[in-house]
Amino acid sequence: MAKFLSLFLSVYTLGWIQTFHGVHSASSQHPFSRPRQGGGPGDNDGIHLAVTPQCGPLNGNTTNVNAGLVPSSFKTIISFGDSYTDGGIDNGSTLLPPVLIPPNVEAGGRSTNGPVWVEGVAGDWGAHLMDYAQWGACTNLSIWPSNPRKVDFIDQMATFLGQSNQVDPDTTLYSIFFGINDYLASLIDGDHLPEAAQTILNEIETLSSPPTNGKSFMLVDVYGRGVTSAWGEAYKQQVFDGIRAFHEGPKKLNVAYVDMAAIWDGVLGPDPGYQAFGYSSPTACTVCTEDCNQFGWCMDPEHYFYWIDGHPSKETHRIMADWVEEVLTKCVV
Repeated sequence: MAKFLSLFLSVYTLGWIQTFHGVHSASSQHPFSRPRQGGGPGDNDGIHLAVTPQCGPLNGNTTNVNAGLVPSSFKTIISFGDSYTDGGIDNGSTLLPPVLIPPNVEAGGRSTNGPVWVEGVAGDWGAHLMDYAQWGACTNLSIWPSNPRKVDFIDQMATFLGQSNQVDPDTTLYSIFFGINDYLASLIDGDHLPEAAQTILNEIETLSSPPTNGKSFMLVDVYGRGVTSAWGEAYKQQVFDGIRAFHEGPKKLNVAYVDMAAIWDGVLGPDPGYQAFGYSSPTACTVCTEDCNQFGWCMDPEHYFYWIDGHPSKETHRIMADWVEEVLTKCVV
C-alpha cells in the first residue's frame, strides 16, 4: 500500500494527470489552470467553446448574468452540487489528484477522467476550493423518493455548517450547481421542481445569514443536458427570480446565474454541432462499441464530449470552466 501511494503521489507531482493506453502524458502547467492556446501541449486537446453566452438583465427571463461578483476578489470557492461538480471528496477537504488509473474510470473519485470544471475555475483564480458536491445528489430527498442515491443539498449544507468553518464573507464565493438529478426524478415522481427551486433559495438564505453571512453566490444550471421541458424552464425561472430578490433585497447579495444549456444544445444539436467544438464524437468514451482499447474505452478520449455516459470528459469540464469565466466577465450588469 505504501509503495502504491508513493507511486501515485509521484505521478501527480510530475504533473501527469492521465494514464491511458499505458502511456503517461505530461504538462508543465498546473493541471487545474487554463490551458494554453495555439495547438500545442496543454491546449485542451483542441476542444474549445464554439458558442458564446447570451447575456441579459437580472430582472427578466432566465439568462446569463453577473450582478456583483468580482472573480479577482475570491480567495475561497465553496461548492455544492452533484457528479458534475463532485471532486471525489465531499467534505470540503483537499481533493485527491485527478489521476486516472485504469481500469478504474474515475480520476481520483471524480465522474470523469480529470479535473472537474470548478477545479478549473479555482485554478484560474488562484482560489482555495472547498468541495461538498456528491455524485447522484438532488436538492431535497424528501420530494424525490425515486432518487437512487440518498444524498442531497440539505445534507451537504449540514456537513459544511457542522464544521463551523471560519471563512471571510468578502472573499468567499458559494457555487451551487443542481438540477440534473431533480429533473430526472421529476420524470418519475412528478413535477416537484418548484419545491426543488425553493430548497435552493432556502439554503442561500441560510448561507447569507449568521454565522456564515455569505455575500456572493453563483448558480449554475444544465438540468436537461440538451432537453428542455416546461417545468424545467419554470424551475430555472424560479431560481433566477429568487436570486434577483436577494440581490435587490435588504442583504444586497452579489449573484450570478450561469446557464450552460447552450453548450449542450450546440454539441448535441445541429447548430453548430459537436465538430465545431473540436469533438470527434458527442457520445461517451467508456461506452465503446468499436475500435476500443484493452479497457473497453475509446481510442481517442481527448475528443469525446462525454467520458462516462452522461458525464463530461475532462476537456468538456475545461470548456465549462471557460464558460463560467466568460459569463462572469461579459455578462456584468
